[in-house]
Amino acid sequence: MQLPYLIADVFTDTPFAGNPLAVFPHAVGLTDAAMQRIAAEMNLSETIFVFPPVDPAHAARVRIFTPARELPFAGHPTVGCAIVLATQGLVPAPEGESRIVLEEGVGPVGVRLKVENGRAIFAELTAAVAPSFKRAVEDAAIARMLGLADADILPDAEVASCGNPFLCVALASRAALSRCKPDASAMARLVECDARGVYAYWQATPEHLHARMFGFSLGLIEDPATGSAAVALGGLLAARAPEADGRYAWKIMQGEDFGRASLLRLSADKAGGRITEVRVGGAAVIVAEGVLRY
Repeated sequence: MQLPYLIADVFTDTPFAGNPLAVFPHAVGLTDAAMQRIAAEMNLSETIFVFPPVDPAHAARVRIFTPARELPFAGHPTVGCAIVLATQGLVPAPEGESRIVLEEGVGPVGVRLKVENGRAIFAELTAAVAPSFKRAVEDAAIARMLGLADADILPDAEVASCGNPFLCVALASRAALSRCKPDASAMARLVECDARGVYAYWQATPEHLHARMFGFSLGLIEDPATGSAAVALGGLLAARAPEADGRYAWKIMQGEDFGRASLLRLSADKAGGRITEVRVGGAAVIVAEGVLRY
């Protein structure tokens, strides 16, 4: 079997930055085991496989795999896949803005596409699952996970989820974020709070953040850009805002500390004290095409 695929760098418009993604646009016939083996072979943060939709009104059904496991939802594969499918003419992508729906494990995920001069330049997903939160392990344990001093960890870390749970940890400084050296054995404590990774962040300003994500359980040490962690954090930050209503927006820089600078544009809506929508978007650029012989 020969399977065409594309590689896109996501949350960037510059080749060899952002988060690489493998997209298999014609995955019909692949078994679960085959997709997991292929994802392990690609050895990227995620690989996404595209199938015909169950609902003909939707653009496609997709399945997302890390090198170690399948995920019900992930941000950079959703954003990158939407841009790849639009660029390849596999979904309708009229000039200007349009919307498609990708069927994922969490349910239908709406994606806003922006096309300029015939080129898909931006995609933004809306999380299909409302954010949820729960208390995390103690700060000292979090410091050990990240190889940091207790003073580097700000209080009130929480596990937040919009389909994928992450331990969201505010740090005291940009220097502390750069110093993170995750400890695999200490990270085992994530099992206690059902988190799939640690999303450590520092707020340079209320609207500008720097972040890193460590996810040993996902088969990777550090992820260059993590859309599902970003929407989880966006829900958490909006929930903590004192206002009962409003729209919040942030820029998140991720991947800077190991040469894969990524820009995630995050926003959330709040009405009556409840988070009604969380969105994350960015650019993507195709950097390679090939055929996998399987």
